[in-house]
Amino acid sequence: MSIEVLPADVDLSRFAMILDVRPPTIRARSIPGSTNVPLDLLLAEPDTHVPDRNGSVLVVCDMGIRSRLVAQQLRDAGYPNVTSLAGGIEAWAMVGLALEGGSSLGPDDLARYDRHIKLPEIGVDGQVRVRASRITIVGAGGLAAPAIEYLAGAGVGRLRIVDPDVIEISNLHRQPIYRSHDVGSDKVIAAAGFVAELNDTVVVEPMREALTPGTADRMLMGSDVVIDATDRFEATYAISDSAQRLGIPVVTAAVYRWEGQLSVLVPGGPCYRCIFPTPPDGAALECSVTGVVGSVVGTVGAMQATEALRIAAGVGSMVGGRLVLYDGRNHESRSVSVARRRDCTGCIR
Repeated sequence: MSIEVLPADVDLSRFAMILDVRPPTIRARSIPGSTNVPLDLLLAEPDTHVPDRNGSVLVVCDMGIRSRLVAQQLRDAGYPNVTSLAGGIEAWAMVGLALEGGSSLGPDDLARYDRHIKLPEIGVDGQVRVRASRITIVGAGGLAAPAIEYLAGAGVGRLRIVDPDVIEISNLHRQPIYRSHDVGSDKVIAAAGFVAELNDTVVVEPMREALTPGTADRMLMGSDVVIDATDRFEATYAISDSAQRLGIPVVTAAVYRWEGQLSVLVPGGPCYRCIFPTPPDGAALECSVTGVVGSVVGTVGAMQATEALRIAAGVGSMVGGRLVLYDGRNHESRSVSVARRRDCTGCIR
């Protein structure tokens, strides 16, 4: 049995269970008869949620990426008849198949997000998906500042912000969500206060601690998208490794003087270790040593927010294997292709 099935080929009557592994906070629409079981709970206790190991199970998510990873892991765990819906709910809707339920937006939401809703790629359903999403931002500095502002303004349901640092006066030229009176305060607490003033419908989960290889899974679990806005290579590798295990896309970026780079690391690779097998000299790249243009940091951070928002809203498909390079001196950008490395230890095989 193939691990994937196209929506047009699905006969729902042949499946004993339909498992929707999207986050349960608010699902815009779902396949009739489906049961919502969050991905992390399903993989932690498969026997609880799928008691019949030989039963036919269809796993669905928004775009079919995480559901395929879940299907593969369940097959590896002894469930031979688990299948993933190729293309997910998005593909199901595109061919006109039935969906049920969905949470509508209230009058305040319709007014606040009017410009998003007018976009045919987003509409009401896309905005509901944004409101249902949980996005984790690792780092609360220069890259994170515009990401926090734009995602909060866009109405993301939950923002988890991870950073152990306090605000210094040298941060203010490139981290505009903070003010002079915030100097000395915890970044995550000040960021949460900023979000509350901008959009109090967004739930902020501040985590004042450093992300490490040992804490990454706990910090990232349950996220729909992760934004890597760190300035430590150890943290970036840990984010990539954990997200590959958990099946979560990562929007990673970095800046250096007038330049920036951005990539989306999709589940299954290429991951960060494919692009950079070994870390460069981190000290030589620190902006405290080399300097950095604040607006360039803001530009790249806004690009991260756009990618995360596109994924959360279900606009298009997640495209990995691409590294975008931005040059602020000439206002030019170019894209280069990157591939999975056969010897990579970070990708799910």
